Amino acid sequence: MPMMIAGMSAFAAADEVVCATRSTQKPVFHGRLEVADEAIVRTIGYLAVTIALIYCHKNNKDFTPPEPHRSLLGNLLWMIGVAQENPKAEECFNKLWILYADHEITNSTAAVLHVGSTLADPVSAVTAGLISAYGPLHGGAIDLAYQALGMIGTPERVPAFIEGVKRGKGRLFGYGHRIYKTRDPRLSLIEELMETYKEELDANPLVRVSLAIDKYASQDPYFVERNLKANADLMGCFLYTAM
Repeated sequence: MPMMIAGMSAFAAADEVVCATRSTQKPVFHGRLEVADEAIVRTIGYLAVTIALIYCHKNNKDFTPPEPHRSLLGNLLWMIGVAQENPKAEECFNKLWILYADHEITNSTAAVLHVGSTLADPVSAVTAGLISAYGPLHGGAIDLAYQALGMIGTPERVPAFIEGVKRGKGRLFGYGHRIYKTRDPRLSLIEELMETYKEELDANPLVRVSLAIDKYASQDPYFVERNLKANADLMGCFLYTAM
């Protein structure tokens, strides 16, 4: 995440229109939709390229230049080499990205809107959203949930882990939600996708751990009485790792 913030900052420093917003009293974007729209498109491009460059750097892969005829998601997967290796990835992530994006005003969405309301440039607004998103109670929870599953290791160790959580010895990421007091409605579509890509997911032994957590916790009075149910982070991580 710090690399993503650094990458977006580098693009912001090199974008003449973005730089101009900091040295004039006249609003650059307000009331000028054509300028704003072009800046937003460039910002989305900056973000995709930043993600791709970091992915290639961390995985020792060659960066593949984007192609004009591809979609945003298609180009991101193309730049990091996944589209060439796994054609199913774009179809899967198209549905998964809509599921995560169409989710009301989340913390990171609010951060983008707060910064944008100051008439700052869209690169700065999106960077604020990134900073918000990697907190452990927001987007960072996906990673933490996956790490916890790795620590548990096998379904047989789930009861002992959950009993430890109830005694305050740890936190069960992927369970409970600030808004939902029912089972996270996003899980239904995630489970449909998991069934569609079952062959890829079955290669990951941690899937069985997450299913065991959901089964055990959903019947445990501690979680039932507190209306704590599984959320999207418990299962969504597997579609990313499988692809």
